[in-house]
Amino acid sequence: MSQRFTDAVDIDAPAGIAWNSLTRIEHMREWMGEPEMMIEVETSWTVGSPMVVRGFHYERFESTGVVLEFEPQKKLSYTHRSSLSQLADQPQNYTTLAFHLDSMGEGTTLTLVATNFPTPTIFKHLELYWAGTLRVLKQYAERISDHDGRKAKPI
Repeated sequence: MSQRFTDAVDIDAPAGIAWNSLTRIEHMREWMGEPEMMIEVETSWTVGSPMVVRGFHYERFESTGVVLEFEPQKKLSYTHRSSLSQLADQPQNYTTLAFHLDSMGEGTTLTLVATNFPTPTIFKHLELYWAGTLRVLKQYAERISDHDGRKAKPI
């Protein structure tokens, strides 16, 4: 299946804060899922190294992949296959998630391009998940930015 989807959010925070929210494990746990999902993330962010996300969503799951690109405050990409899909650990069963950050003064545009979906169900699930999750990430980064005193929002 060769479909792809693209989504983007404008984050009212500098690229450094958006990047840290996207890539620091302690931050990822906050925006990737609800607290009851007990999200755990393991990666060194070294190109070629594993990327593992574990948690609970109706049942225990483990999403695995490999870091493909890691260019701080610019781009991040990795592959993804969830144990919930019950698909074999084969290259064709991995989706690629590519994030691009464009700094716009004190703001940042974060764009996600997702490609290679082994099934139509996985396409629909990931498109739905990331449509909401990118907005949660945006809100999280903006909250961190406010907390760090980088900007003040008018009342």
